[in-house]
Amino acid sequence: MEIPEETRELDDVTIRARETRPGFFEVSFRPTSPETHLARGGYTLNTAQGIKGRTLKAVLDRAEANWRQSYPLD
Repeated sequence: MEIPEETRELDDVTIRARETRPGFFEVSFRPTSPETHLARGGYTLNTAQGIKGRTLKAVLDRAEANWRQSYPLD
């Protein structure tokens, strides 16, 4: 069985969302320039840690908002 996933590439980060089982999601963040970004190794959020959404697009939208809140563009 294939795990549904989508990727969103922004200027400073690549966000990948996966639906690990129906209604449960995991999102990983990988900075474009890990050698200079504060979140060098990236990080992962999942449904238990507060990422919410009913679809992959909704989860990606919330993940992007989370990233912008933590790492706003200058």
